[in-house]
Amino acid sequence: MFRGVDRALFGASLAQKLIQAGVSVPLGAINRLISAMEAIHPVSKQQMYWVARVSLLVDHRDIPAFNRVFSSVFDITLEELKNPLGRRAVVPAPPKQSDDAYVSLRVAEAENETSGRSLPWATLPSVGEHLDDADDDGTMLPERLPSALTAESDIPFDLLDPNQLVAVERALAEAFNEWPLRHNRRLQNWKSGPTVQLRATLRSALRTGGEPVTVHFARQRSRPRRVVVLVDVSGSMQSFARPYLHLTRALVMAGRAEVFAFATDLTRITNSLKHRSPAEAIDRASDEVGDRFGGTRVANSLRELLTHRTWGSLVRGAIVVIASDGWDTDPPEELAAQMAKLSRRTHRIVWLNPRSGGADYQPLVASMAAALPYCNYFLPGHNLGAMPDVIAAITGQETSHSTRRPPSRARSLVGN
Repeated sequence: MFRGVDRALFGASLAQKLIQAGVSVPLGAINRLISAMEAIHPVSKQQMYWVARVSLLVDHRDIPAFNRVFSSVFDITLEELKNPLGRRAVVPAPPKQSDDAYVSLRVAEAENETSGRSLPWATLPSVGEHLDDADDDGTMLPERLPSALTAESDIPFDLLDPNQLVAVERALAEAFNEWPLRHNRRLQNWKSGPTVQLRATLRSALRTGGEPVTVHFARQRSRPRRVVVLVDVSGSMQSFARPYLHLTRALVMAGRAEVFAFATDLTRITNSLKHRSPAEAIDRASDEVGDRFGGTRVANSLRELLTHRTWGSLVRGAIVVIASDGWDTDPPEELAAQMAKLSRRTHRIVWLNPRSGGADYQPLVASMAAALPYCNYFLPGHNLGAMPDVIAAITGQETSHSTRRPPSRARSLVGN
């Protein structure tokens, strides 16, 4: 069917027509379509319909628009796609076995096809119209529908609406199921471990004639490690300021996190983000920052954090996350000096720069280049698809016990 046709060009053209028709098509969906065409080699329009529909659609509400675009491209009606023989095909039902636990869904009617009620990835036995009899027990097998957040995985945060940002915040709060821990030198009793408590073991041996029948073990105590987040709300970060406040609220609701916003001065907004309503929390945090959407003084904000009599102790041994594009009006040497002091106090520094999500991004800004050698991780964090790397960097799931990284390591993470 596609002999001599450039599949990549066909997939991009079909996706472009769908986008023009109002269908949400992520960037990764085009690659799925091309891979599926190479693996299946569709020989009919009906096969091509299902290959394109499964690969490109992420929302069942887009099925009617997809049907219209596909019919115009392949010059075929929707009725021909559903029934190429021009009549309704009735497939006899397979004999019911004694160990059957479920009864399959009925064959969808024509009007239900456009609403996404029948999907090829729900592999179910074919049934006939005889299931309409009175002896049907009505047991239904749930259908597999795309996730509500799949469509937003490739969309930058600044293009999401408030409802989508709340859904992303809720998903991130659930994703932090393992909070980073901080170990100290004190020991606690444990059922096993590398350390044997000699005093407790010998004391219990006095009850058994001097034989150490019961061996007592111990391990290091651990407690949740504090996470400190600095969000740039200056004019250059205006489009990402509100989305990043939603992300930081997920950290506040998930565990021990302190959040500061800065433009020219530093403001603590942790208490505002603890409000139960996400919209109310973001509005309160935005109103609390008086210098938002103005100039940017990253070095001055870091100096204020480190020299404050209360805030300065929060970063000691903490994981510091800085969300900024790196544009600073302070001298680069001053920013490098403050980043050096910060790196000596903290456990790990994670820098999120939404502009680094571009394929051709290079840290050529003087202030960003000055701060980069002191960052353990330099990540884009510009969409939901980049969040797994951010979560892994914060929780330390991909790091060793020694988390200090050389400058080459930090630069290698640009654009990942």
